[in-house]
Amino acid sequence: MKILRRGSSVVEHWSEKPGVDSSILSLAILSLGVLALSSCVPQPGAPGSAAAPGTPGALQASSLTASAVSSSSTAKTDPLITSTLINLFDNLNTETVTLNNTAGTPLGDIISIGTPTGFRLRNHYVHIGIPITEALSLNTSNPRIRKELKTMARWSTNYEVRSEALIILANQHNIADEAVFKEALLYFHSGIRFGALEALAVWGHPKHAIPLIKTETHPNTEGIPILNVYAAGLLARLGDPSGVPMLRSFLSNPSWVVRAMAAQYLGDYGDASDYDRLVNRINQEQQYNFVVAEDCVAAIKLFPKKQASQ
Repeated sequence: MKILRRGSSVVEHWSEKPGVDSSILSLAILSLGVLALSSCVPQPGAPGSAAAPGTPGALQASSLTASAVSSSSTAKTDPLITSTLINLFDNLNTETVTLNNTAGTPLGDIISIGTPTGFRLRNHYVHIGIPITEALSLNTSNPRIRKELKTMARWSTNYEVRSEALIILANQHNIADEAVFKEALLYFHSGIRFGALEALAVWGHPKHAIPLIKTETHPNTEGIPILNVYAAGLLARLGDPSGVPMLRSFLSNPSWVVRAMAAQYLGDYGDASDYDRLVNRINQEQQYNFVVAEDCVAAIKLFPKKQASQ
């Protein structure tokens, strides 16, 4: 932990590792900008506010909450706040972030908690992209902040930051960002391509998203099984008829992780026939109990469909 003093204020800086990419700080600063700008626009649940479409449940590790704000809205804030944030952004390289041993600290205690709430707190405070994403998923009409966010989604050297930026952009539901997602799907790093797929799931333009998602299932695409089965699950979620048959084919994949993911997504998007298919596979899976567990969970989800079909 590094203590930075500015005037009379003391700020504790934490990061996951020493020498963290400066684009992580970019996201942090932009999050402050969005929060400042959003202080004068309708908030979720407020009279007259509109809720943005939901975000992935089973298909992603964490969920985002987006507030839809009209592009014609004028966010009023003190010019000093905006100019200060832009100045901080332009001088990110002057900041340093370090993390020492967390044993005996509240952060260390959070990491040791094994309950569902503990895991959520761990993700929230160990992976800085989680709270940053929650902040930046608020829409804003400020063109400078959007420009910098788009730059990070295209060029950040930190794949976690770039993936988070892609998802944030997608939650703004702007059709003009299609080219950014196309670029990310062509990138060599599987983590960034996964982030692009996750972004397409919440983008809100399925007619444009489905063809892009299918590029990760095309026979000529470099085979990355995790991306392939995830893309098939997204197709099923978005209602494309090719998604569920693809998921069924992944049930016999050599990778137990792929088989488990396929079962999970079939439980969410399969039909009555998939109940028997998954039940039959419970005894066929001899090696990996993770797969057996997913088969059981998926079959339970599909049982009402099985009953309704009889």
